[in-house]
Amino acid sequence: MSEEKKVPFLQLVFDDFILLLFLGVAVYAVSYLIWGLIEIAWTPPIPDEIKQALLGR
Repeated sequence: MSEEKKVPFLQLVFDDFILLLFLGVAVYAVSYLIWGLIEIAWTPPIPDEIKQALLGR
């Protein structure tokens, strides 16, 4: 009688190179997306004088 060994989850992840490629690109993309959103949130609004000059009013 042979017992089947349960393969650890991390070994399954590390053995699948397509999954590793996808995870690498996804982590990179999500981190830059979050970084960009934080930068936009921390950008101060344009002063009214400059906004009026840009709009030509």
